[in-house]
Amino acid sequence: MIIRIEQIYRYPVKGMRAERLERGQLVPGGGLKHDRAFAFTSGNLPPPQGSDGWSPARSFLQITIYPQLAGFSAQVDEGAGSICITSPDGETACSPLDASGDPAADALMNRHFRPGPECGIRMHRIQQPPGHWDFDDTTVSIINLASVEWLEYVSAMTLSGLRFRGNIYVSGLEPWEEFSLTGKTVRIGKTRLKLLRPALRCAATSADPWSGDTSIDVPGMMRHYLGHMFCGIYAKVLEGGDIFEDDRLRLEEDEPFNPVTRLPSNAPDPLLWPRAAVVDRSSDGQLSLRPQDDNWQFLPANAGARVIVHPGLDHMGDAVRTALAETSSPERMPLAGDGLDGLMDGARVIVSGPVPLGKGRA
Repeated sequence: MIIRIEQIYRYPVKGMRAERLERGQLVPGGGLKHDRAFAFTSGNLPPPQGSDGWSPARSFLQITIYPQLAGFSAQVDEGAGSICITSPDGETACSPLDASGDPAADALMNRHFRPGPECGIRMHRIQQPPGHWDFDDTTVSIINLASVEWLEYVSAMTLSGLRFRGNIYVSGLEPWEEFSLTGKTVRIGKTRLKLLRPALRCAATSADPWSGDTSIDVPGMMRHYLGHMFCGIYAKVLEGGDIFEDDRLRLEEDEPFNPVTRLPSNAPDPLLWPRAAVVDRSSDGQLSLRPQDDNWQFLPANAGARVIVHPGLDHMGDAVRTALAETSSPERMPLAGDGLDGLMDGARVIVSGPVPLGKGRA
């Protein structure tokens, strides 16, 4: 398996268009240099205090609520030490990269957006990693282009991978095979990244990355065709350095993976994360699943707990909702129910669960 970088993108201003890079610099403890370094306050909550703390997403203009942000672009010029913001009508305002705010940029945005009741629309810069990210432990997102292409095929729609606002777009994986990499460490050139968890997608993916049009319900499409709303995987930079288009991702040996270690409170429940598993069929026809990766075992649950087998790998049909036939163990999930007769012994599948009855949604 050869996993290769096809495209690199950063988002200097949260919610605005992507900036494509032939070379990106990964910062230890952060992400791509200048990625999501800036955002504009929305005025819906009190303004953020300081430039190094976390603030709720509603504090800022975000594409989920303001899809017209997709019409704005931001370009970083490191040589000039500036960031230039261009509106859909061609008006441009440039600010110093080290500034926490700028009157010209503020004025441009206030001409296009109505501020909320708490404050005006102002540029906000976070000096320290991870920038304006939704989680404080993830600073890079990796998108499998084959997964986007599969979603295009089954939906008969053209869906740019930029809807998923990834940083690193890769080829060489099967559709949804990125989920099998959760918990692993990868090396890209001189850099190293820890792949933390699948990326749960929200309404922001429904905004066209150029026009902001929201006529395509991408989360709804994913629920319908996949039985989940995850696409891509979040990563943390362990060792920094430069990455380039056409670089390869090399997997390293890993220790056992515990998904709940230092999990942010707003991250999705690990029981719902899609992951790779392998089919075992006994001589009497009983079907069970075992982890594809022994370093990431199942969470035990009682009989009746819900399990979903999703499209991906050797099962490309509809999502199949089933349940545990008996109590599972870290190494085995015995399944009950129909819909999986076509899966051969040794087949690889994407699965989520087991989710105990009365807990979460599966």
